[in-house]
Amino acid sequence: MTARARDAGMRRTVSWKPLLEGAEREAALRVVGHILEDLPRFPVQGPLAASLMRGQTGLAILFAYHARAFPGSPSADKAEALLEEATEALATTTLLPDLYDGFPGIAWALQHVRGTPESPDEDPLTDIDAALAEFLQTRPWTHRYDLVSGLAGLGAYALERLPRPGARQCLEQVVARLGELAEPVEDGVRWKTPPWHIAEEARAHYPQGGFNLGVAHGIPAVLGVLAEAVAAGVAEPSARKLLQGGWTWLMRQRAPDDAAARFPTRLDANGEPHGWPGRPAWCYGDPGIALTLHGIARAVGNADWEREALALCRESVERWSRTELVRDACLCHGAAGLAHLYNRLFQTTGERIFEDAARRWLHHALSLRKPDVGIGGFQTLESAPGGGEEWTDLPGLLAGATGIALVLLAVATPVEPGWDRLLLMSPPPFAPARS
Repeated sequence: MTARARDAGMRRTVSWKPLLEGAEREAALRVVGHILEDLPRFPVQGPLAASLMRGQTGLAILFAYHARAFPGSPSADKAEALLEEATEALATTTLLPDLYDGFPGIAWALQHVRGTPESPDEDPLTDIDAALAEFLQTRPWTHRYDLVSGLAGLGAYALERLPRPGARQCLEQVVARLGELAEPVEDGVRWKTPPWHIAEEARAHYPQGGFNLGVAHGIPAVLGVLAEAVAAGVAEPSARKLLQGGWTWLMRQRAPDDAAARFPTRLDANGEPHGWPGRPAWCYGDPGIALTLHGIARAVGNADWEREALALCRESVERWSRTELVRDACLCHGAAGLAHLYNRLFQTTGERIFEDAARRWLHHALSLRKPDVGIGGFQTLESAPGGGEEWTDLPGLLAGATGIALVLLAVATPVEPGWDRLLLMSPPPFAPARS
């Protein structure tokens, strides 16, 4: 075994420090209790019932983390019951090969909560690895490349499963398909979103497709997965070359100081900015991109990249300080998501600017709570079917109350929130320690 493999096989240990203490901590945990109490009244129906990001599997993650924070509570049994339901869905339901809403997400949760059995013969996810490895041999690749429902998401699943041979094979195939999809340009490489993978309401603006700069659906997540492949020594030469080109291209998309944001949300087929974020968020906008870039730099140990990324992280705090721009509290695009993003940066760097930002967004998230409304007092603002917006009761992890509760557990307990690997906010377990 090489020194790299020995280092990569060591699970990173982190001393996670609660952001809150005393009365603030107790208040946050009371809100978590209200959410846990309300969640059973809002079951998800239909094909997404077992989804990681919208359904029961996400709830299992929440109950599992609550059980870790409070051993002996009924949450451990609830988590196991939900995971059993998810396992049943894997066997009986036709699900998409998507991380966030498909069978890889359920498998990710099973791996994340239960870990890998000592005996390979007892590993229930070996067949999932094999099915995904076969699916990833599809050429040409006509499916999506993003984190939510494409190649980057399947890469995140494989990273969670390393060092299993099947996971390594999946990750190698992810890198290979990303290499085939990469579009070389003068200033690096980029990945194009074809028009048929753009939401119908926005497709008219991108008749020839475009380039998505959001973490959820775009190029930053591709670079994040490539960086972790480099760190794990999987398809390293190819992954490193793609990463270098993608980093160079993405950083050259930075807008001048007087622009609406440092990064646009999308570019058209000609590479021209065509849309700017109107609020700070993980999914789209400067905070999510900056955090992802910081993780990339640390994954590959590039000090110059880390300095650039940290400067963007600090700038995002100052540039996006107006809490009134964020109207709900969810993880994806809300105040709790920003609180967690900056808390993760604070835990990693120890810099006070990120601690202050985390506290500011956390307080805003809690201020949006309305007791006796929604799930534990929280609702999500969504587009209404007939136009406009409406407040909805969403239980899910990404856009609903489950994600908010996970953020509150992270600020109130010493249990490191490894669930945020789903958002590429922290490194996978099979990775070299970051200094």
